[in-house]
Amino acid sequence: MTNHAVWDLPSRFIHWCFPVGVGLMWWTGETGRMELHSYIAYVLLTLVVTRLALGFVGSYHSRFGNFLVGPAQVVAYVREGGQYVGHNPLGALSTVALLTLMLAQGVSGLFSVDDIAFDGPLAYAFDGKFIDVASEWHHTNWDILRALIFLHLAAIAWYQWRKRQPLIQAMWHGRTGDRVGEQAPVSTGRTITIAVIVAATLWLAITYAPEAPSYY
Repeated sequence: MTNHAVWDLPSRFIHWCFPVGVGLMWWTGETGRMELHSYIAYVLLTLVVTRLALGFVGSYHSRFGNFLVGPAQVVAYVREGGQYVGHNPLGALSTVALLTLMLAQGVSGLFSVDDIAFDGPLAYAFDGKFIDVASEWHHTNWDILRALIFLHLAAIAWYQWRKRQPLIQAMWHGRTGDRVGEQAPVSTGRTITIAVIVAATLWLAITYAPEAPSYY
């Protein structure tokens, strides 16, 4: 039997781009570097949508159907624990929650306006009907996302050093110890194709979005 990586290269690359990208987004937002903030946001949004797509057409352990479980199994895991090759039930929930919040953060940013230094590229689409809602949600969602990120990091630290489960090594190398996959990963070209399509769609939407109305 051939042992394959639990986490294929595209999944690992996207995963490690997230902490770097979110950190840069935080820094650029706090320091007012909004043009750079926008470019990083476009890259992150492309990666998030690509990762969500891999949840349906990616490698075995990257697919949602192969790691999301029902409430009963989550409760059983909390009570009894257990070993999992891929995401455990709590890790699965955390993964989906983080991806959802990052998607919401990126999309809301596209429609946001701060009245000072930034107009989202799609803010004036749909006659600007979503500006207020998107702007408010962009700030609120960031608070929720930041809290979940800290919780996620705390959980990783707990599993890594308290329970001696090498999660970091597994996500870096794709496998570790007895954490190996039995199914071959899908072609990396599939991920690249998805990312290119997502990036091109985003570029077209931004390029042909309505500009801010002029009152002068």
